[in-house]
Amino acid sequence: MTPGKFDNLYYQNLLRGLGLLASDQALVAHPRTKPFVELYAANQTAFFRDFAHAMEKVSVLGVKTGRKGEVRRRCDAFNTLST
Repeated sequence: MTPGKFDNLYYQNLLRGLGLLASDQALVAHPRTKPFVELYAANQTAFFRDFAHAMEKVSVLGVKTGRKGEVRRRCDAFNTLST
């Protein structure tokens, strides 16, 4: 609903039953993830804080470059078979 804006409306929509995919809506149904959906829907600052922290964690993962990695043409398959 706000495609040009980075906000917490995604989580608000989940609570309204407006998840796009079944996996989105499952976040509200599961007791382990529902508290996060409720928190992020109610508190955009908490969402931004946790999102930033998650991005920091991802940024330190070993990114393969050069011959050690590849940009996939399709996310679900390697571009070439390697030995």
